[in-house]
Amino acid sequence: MEIPVGKYVITSDSLNVTLNEKRKVKEGKKKGEEYLQPIAYYSSVESCLEGIIDHEIIASKSESLEELLREIKKISKFIRSEFKKARGKDKK
Repeated sequence: MEIPVGKYVITSDSLNVTLNEKRKVKEGKKKGEEYLQPIAYYSSVESCLEGIIDHEIIASKSESLEELLREIKKISKFIRSEFKKARGKDKK
């Protein structure tokens, strides 16, 4: 499985679901090439999606509860948008 979700990619093997972040090589012969950096490992896709939310909240630069709540709403909207895109692809 390899599912893109914004700047993340969810992959899996026989034991784990992995949350990866898309990154680019910064120097050397492969400069500019994209690669996947594992961020966390989960036992299910559902927990991995929750991990995206958690990761975005932790990375937030919010300095007040109000800012954090706005960030959470933004993340929730993003996840809903990604699900809508995925459902749209299923209908074709």
